[in-house]
Amino acid sequence: MIFIPLKTSISNALTFNKGQEHLIWILFLFLVFSSCIPHNKIVYLQRQAEQADTIVNYKPDYRIKTGDILYIQVLTLDEKSYTMFNSDRSNQRNTQGGAGGIGNAQMYMSGYNVDEAGNVKMPVVGTVNVEDKTLEEATQYIEKQVEEYLIGATVLVKLVNFSVTVVGEVNSPGKFYVYDNRVTIMDVIAVAGDLTQFGNRTITIVRQTEQGATFGSINLNEAKAISSEYYFLQPNDIVYVEPNRLERLGISQFPISLIISTVSFGLLLLNYFGN
Repeated sequence: MIFIPLKTSISNALTFNKGQEHLIWILFLFLVFSSCIPHNKIVYLQRQAEQADTIVNYKPDYRIKTGDILYIQVLTLDEKSYTMFNSDRSNQRNTQGGAGGIGNAQMYMSGYNVDEAGNVKMPVVGTVNVEDKTLEEATQYIEKQVEEYLIGATVLVKLVNFSVTVVGEVNSPGKFYVYDNRVTIMDVIAVAGDLTQFGNRTITIVRQTEQGATFGSINLNEAKAISSEYYFLQPNDIVYVEPNRLERLGISQFPISLIISTVSFGLLLLNYFGN
């Protein structure tokens, strides 16, 4: 029986010819570069050197539509007047400390539906048309109606049916309710847990209008995205994050490391038994 020293065996096994060494280096470099994502593809809101430090926002004012739900509260120091103008929520003032303590769900449940004619029906004041008005315009208009019965009252108006749907390559897709009258695409992406590593930074926004659905896009890699009309979202917008091309082709699921390990081990055996 002939014994071959272990050290010598390993040394011989690890000796490759030039062709095999080149193949291993090619496979190694392919693995490294295939697993790396370029820096400029993942950084949000990149500003070019020639761009100004201040970028102007496009802030559209949402106009009330039929089917919206408005939370309207008439604020006054007089308890009887408060009860009169807020008959369906008068107990909230005592139990929750006024408007600041009212929960979002309660605001939704006690909200006023904007009917097909664009009106809401309030206690005492009666029918008030709010269609096509901004929230600020609706607030001022309702205050004028209230002043005919009560001097010095303040009116609070909020839109409580503001929801945005986020789908695609985000970590937590879903439908999110927004209780801030102005929300940006960055806000909802943060709520959705940010984009996955395969998420395309060019985002598609589907927006419902009276004429039908419109499609827009915004590139989050560019700082000028802040000036896009789609940067500030509107109620019922759908935010869709497409997978990038590598994901669509299935390359991201390709077992590159396994293949390289198998080839390397095969070359090792071939070199060992070939000597």
